[in-house]
Amino acid sequence: MEMMRFFWTLFYVNLFTIGGGYVMLPILHTEIVENYHWLTNQEFVQSIAMGQLTPGPLTIMNVFIGYKVFGFLGAVGALISSYLPSMIVATIVSRYYLQFKNSWIVNSSFKGIRPAVIGLLGAVAITLAGESIIDLSTAAIAVGTFLIIAFTKSDPTFVILGAGALGALLY
Repeated sequence: MEMMRFFWTLFYVNLFTIGGGYVMLPILHTEIVENYHWLTNQEFVQSIAMGQLTPGPLTIMNVFIGYKVFGFLGAVGALISSYLPSMIVATIVSRYYLQFKNSWIVNSSFKGIRPAVIGLLGAVAITLAGESIIDLSTAAIAVGTFLIIAFTKSDPTFVILGAGALGALLY
């Protein structure tokens, strides 16, 4: 029964998340860490880091959590629970897109959703910073990484790899 609750949690979070995968992190954190205690804060941050090493980082994160908590069946169920909502929404949207693409209600709704997405991304940053920035060195890596990605045209892949190498050297 607990595994079904986990699958349902991933399904509805993926179904109702608008604005990209990282927007779902505060909701997943609340459900997985605070409500059900399937992972600790540190394990949740580690699952995010694990997901960043692969394509489809948040799906891999969900599969990693499913495997850690429920084994192989949990991983398979997490994969299905992560993809199925997107497939359902994409199927419905593609069927009706042309009818509603110029609708002022739809366009206005998305204009209202954008600030909420920014707020959720800020919440993710604050949550992760609280777990990840543990001393002056990690703070310097975080600030430096932000500045490089925000103000240069550097490929984030190389910035992340560089930050990881620097962290490995320091720790």
